[in-house]
Amino acid sequence: MPSVTAKRKCPNLIFVKPRFDVYKAVSLQIRTIFAAYTPIVEPLSLDEAYLDVTENLKGVASATQIAEEIRAKIRAETGLTASAGISYNKFLAKLASDYRKPDGLFVITPKMGPAFVENLPVERFHGVGPATTAKMNRLGIRTGIDLREQTLAFLQQHFGKPGPYYYWIARGIDERSVRADRIRKSLGAENTFPTDIFTFEAACEALLPIIEKVWRIREGAEIHGRTVTLKVKYADFQQITRSRTGQSLFSTRAESSSLATHCSNHCSLSQKASDFSASPCRRSVRSSWNASPNWACHFRLTY
Repeated sequence: MPSVTAKRKCPNLIFVKPRFDVYKAVSLQIRTIFAAYTPIVEPLSLDEAYLDVTENLKGVASATQIAEEIRAKIRAETGLTASAGISYNKFLAKLASDYRKPDGLFVITPKMGPAFVENLPVERFHGVGPATTAKMNRLGIRTGIDLREQTLAFLQQHFGKPGPYYYWIARGIDERSVRADRIRKSLGAENTFPTDIFTFEAACEALLPIIEKVWRIREGAEIHGRTVTLKVKYADFQQITRSRTGQSLFSTRAESSSLATHCSNHCSLSQKASDFSASPCRRSVRSSWNASPNWACHFRLTY
């Protein structure tokens, strides 16, 4: 539930101010624990990461044992709990980590994979958001087994590029590797406003500090972008996006702001504007399958 909705429902609610400097420090401490087992660590956020432990620095044959040792070290050194999912690919490892959170461990073996997926609601699938869930439901696709019954051509027709990804994960197949050198594909910032915004002018004014925040992140990362995407979320949680691609990589704040304004002019802005991001490239999905599984662990921390 968004904090603004929680505040409306419970006016006396007390919010605890976040301590992001502490979160970052602890996250780095935990990544040091990961690094003692494998150099192949793909962070997703401050509190999530994938590890490839197929070939690990400790020479431990069991991925489950490695996960248990890491969870124990995290608790001993930080006092935090961590859930871990172990499986033969990233998709299933993430599902497994959700299965017994916030302080559990679950393993999905190759024999279990297809059957585990078939009874799950599609909204539980990583990469299937609310809008895609609604579209799948309209097409009669509600569970993994419903998704598995669709042809590759059907999924490509209705979902475009992600179609092959949905086709294969419905079969428990995901060949994406854990990438320690994963290139960051976007920079973003967002804001949930205490009061709804109803006019275009107010939305544009509220967009400016979000643009400034993204630009500061961009300067710190020393990267450039070509496409600006504006995401607007309404009070009923419906969401629309508009994007604009420049003729070349934009290198000034004014250029990115101009592209964002262009996006704004093509949005029916009202109630709540929430996200601005610069996306230099888009995610691609591979649909092939390697019969020799690598063992991936997905960790989710509990603060």
